[in-house]
Amino acid sequence: MNYLKRLSDMKANRPTRRRFLAQSGCGAMGALSMVNTLAHLKLMQGALAQSAGSGYKALVCVFLNGGNDSNNLFIPATGTARADYDTARPFDLATSRGIGVPVDHLNRVQPLNAASLYEMNAGYNAGTDPFGFHTRAPHFKTLFDAEDLAVLCNVGTLTEAGMTRATYGTADRPPQLFSHADQQKQWQSSVPDRPFTSGWGGRVADLLDPIHNTAGSSVSMNISIAGVNSLMVSATGQVSPYIMNQNGVVGLSGYGTRYANALLNTEGAVFDPANYTTSDHGKRLKAFEKIVQMTHDNLLEGGYNGVVYNARFMEGLVGGALGDTDNGTGGTTLDQHFIDAYAGAGQPGGQDAAGSFALQMKMVARLIAGRTHLGNNRQIFFVQLTGWDTHLAQNNNSTLFSGTAAGHNALIGNLSCAMKGFSDAMKALGVWDDVTCFTASDFARTFNPNKPVTDLTAGTDHAWGGHAVVMGGKVKGGRVYGKFPNLVLGSATGSLDATGSRGRWIPTTSVDQYAAVLARWMGVDSELHTVFPNLHRFDDPFSVASANLDFMDLT
Repeated sequence: MNYLKRLSDMKANRPTRRRFLAQSGCGAMGALSMVNTLAHLKLMQGALAQSAGSGYKALVCVFLNGGNDSNNLFIPATGTARADYDTARPFDLATSRGIGVPVDHLNRVQPLNAASLYEMNAGYNAGTDPFGFHTRAPHFKTLFDAEDLAVLCNVGTLTEAGMTRATYGTADRPPQLFSHADQQKQWQSSVPDRPFTSGWGGRVADLLDPIHNTAGSSVSMNISIAGVNSLMVSATGQVSPYIMNQNGVVGLSGYGTRYANALLNTEGAVFDPANYTTSDHGKRLKAFEKIVQMTHDNLLEGGYNGVVYNARFMEGLVGGALGDTDNGTGGTTLDQHFIDAYAGAGQPGGQDAAGSFALQMKMVARLIAGRTHLGNNRQIFFVQLTGWDTHLAQNNNSTLFSGTAAGHNALIGNLSCAMKGFSDAMKALGVWDDVTCFTASDFARTFNPNKPVTDLTAGTDHAWGGHAVVMGGKVKGGRVYGKFPNLVLGSATGSLDATGSRGRWIPTTSVDQYAAVLARWMGVDSELHTVFPNLHRFDDPFSVASANLDFMDLT
């Protein structure tokens, strides 16, 4: 079978909207339970109902693996909230010991002058008391002040609304709270009260891919730079995530860097018979790819061969996209944006633009720069920053303010710098309004540390609701959304402490509400409740009056 014939067949077999409907319906009717059949029928209806729209949009999930102590990400600077913070998180300036961040070392945001911009629990002044970001995150202040970044308060996995400390023991709550593996999966599925079957990013792709990504040669809508994850698991099997790493695609070995010894043009079309060199490398690759293009009577052999074929085909598309940034874009390299972000104040120390997380973010930037090769108008990316499970030496004492940062301080600095470099790269590419970057994590940490302030090894333990940040050109930034919790422990009046007196905040915003706003921006409209089957249990995230979650410009 020749290359053109094979490409034609591939385009013909690509999941169009009509094929999506037919395969979803037949597969569901013949093999799945009635519950799954209804879910598939809803997806079919959704595929018909969504507005095709136009233009490019990319969603970037930044997953903070291990449980980020977001109580130290966004911090009160004055007032009752600050007094409660200092009570639970004291810091000894003389010895630089403690879990808290002293008020004099906050990167302060401007006071939010309108109470409607965010909602406090009773006792805090919603309109006048300023807040600040962690001292190692000056870039977050810069982005916030430029209205490019917003804060979403006290979000987490929930199965019902309105839970309080009084009802915690009898309420329907997510199973295996405070468990890394379970909470990661529940965050990424948004359905904590059911066995895992798919991720909400996979379900978004099931709906939008057949409508927006119609090019026959396009790569998967879902691309992970950080390995296999639950977020991108498809409900229908129609959109398989493409997995790569921070350095790019993993190609066949023995043919030189990006097949330089075997191909005349390393950015040319794969399987092009005119593109092989006359060297032994070129002859071997030509022979291998001819074998890959063969058809097989045996279905198992054909399926195995198809995996190899598709991997090589997608590798060519992604390689072409990355090739656009090999020699810089727009007169400056994308690297420089990240190098600049990691320099100067707030630099995390011991990490720089060559670190793993920065390289992941840079890889996403490069793929967006070369998006025309990928052939998609909708794209979801997944990156991951690990190390947030800070049970011991969380602040690494004196490194909070200066010098080489470690522990949570370094992680916050790394996150802030990489996101700033990414935002600058998107602006330079002219796609800032088309990209939204959001954070998620297993859970937050206990507000109360696990050891006295004088103990150098003090840290925090697994908790529940925490704060997230959202960044992008269409983010209504410079604002705080959701409800900031009362920072009081145990049975104190107004406390959201789930149990005991450690400060495990009961979330006031559900993952469903948070993710639904992001999915709506991507183009999911009438079928939000199909993607997020528990969404109806919570306040409407698009009603500012009821939920204060209007953090995206949906126009």
